[in-house]
Amino acid sequence: MRQKEITTLIVLLAIVMNIKGALSDYQGKCTLVLTYTFENRGNETYATTEKDATVSLINNNNWQIVKVLNITHDIEREHIDPDGNKFVILNLPSKIPPHESVSFSMMYEIESTYRSKTKINFKEAGKPSDIPQGIIEEFCVGTETFTTGDEEVQYFAHTLTANETTVLDMVVTLLDWFIVNVSYSPHDVPLYPNETLNSMKGDCDDQAILFVTFCRSLKIPAILQIGYVLNDDIEGKKSSWGGHLYIKQRGVERHAWALAYIPPWGWLPIDMTLVSSQEPIRMITDAPKYDGNIITCLNVSRQAYIGDIRDSRKQLMSSDLYIIMSQMVIEEIKVAPWMKMINSVKENIAHILVFLLSTFPILIFIIESIMFVYCLLLLL
Repeated sequence: MRQKEITTLIVLLAIVMNIKGALSDYQGKCTLVLTYTFENRGNETYATTEKDATVSLINNNNWQIVKVLNITHDIEREHIDPDGNKFVILNLPSKIPPHESVSFSMMYEIESTYRSKTKINFKEAGKPSDIPQGIIEEFCVGTETFTTGDEEVQYFAHTLTANETTVLDMVVTLLDWFIVNVSYSPHDVPLYPNETLNSMKGDCDDQAILFVTFCRSLKIPAILQIGYVLNDDIEGKKSSWGGHLYIKQRGVERHAWALAYIPPWGWLPIDMTLVSSQEPIRMITDAPKYDGNIITCLNVSRQAYIGDIRDSRKQLMSSDLYIIMSQMVIEEIKVAPWMKMINSVKENIAHILVFLLSTFPILIFIIESIMFVYCLLLLL
């Protein structure tokens, strides 16, 4: 198994923090500062590796514009992993003497915007045969993380959805099972699907991983996504991995959710833990990813996400290295309420136009029928 860069994996571990509180209505710009401090508390010199110096980048997409304002160390090179995620390798000191430390940080400016929610109708839902074969081949494979070959996982997925005919019905049935049977419980490392299934407990990434594995077992394309939640009320500290990892957060916290391909709408976000409603369909329609305060950072499809993090924990706990990670929003500019109102009005107008266009042929037919009857009456 290829061991992923330790700094990147340490960053991902902020997922285990409990973020079940209410989300803010954030929409605008913020300045995010990520700082990492490596402390050598041993009596021997610690030799830094390329894994230590590798950090994931936050990328741009249609709903977020990200600028790197400052990096404290030079970038040696960049690379992209099999899932399309971008990373940089920093030029850190090659050695950390006993009882000394090395710190480095990255400052981002992030501009995010509200994303129009997809209107879902059960009558329009497509069948598994409507999913393009190329997408199935790419995003339904079994991996180290998504263990589709596990017989127990396969049995659960197929048994739960045996009576469903559309992809949406299958997904909603799975989500209903999660609501009834799986409770939220944080862990220091992500769980494999069978571990979450056996314990019926898991945090955001644990539950999303099991859900993605269910979907892939049913030939429904799905991936795990990891990102940030921006919220003024978030502030916390946590020590884990035997004290070797210490995380400080203010205004920002990591979160994970699923992304599944549901025809005819395509890829839709599905949140297993931050949607308060007990209606499974709301876990799709009300997924927080539509809001401006969710920043997408990482896609997990083929990489050994679980195994890499567990290997990093083992490596770190067997060393004299201690890592302090700080995630801070230091400046936030929110969009004025009237701008949010305009966005909402624009979205409603768009839906009205779509409705009028879809009913236009019917309206023409009605008008022509009335005119025809009127002409007949004139001839009588």
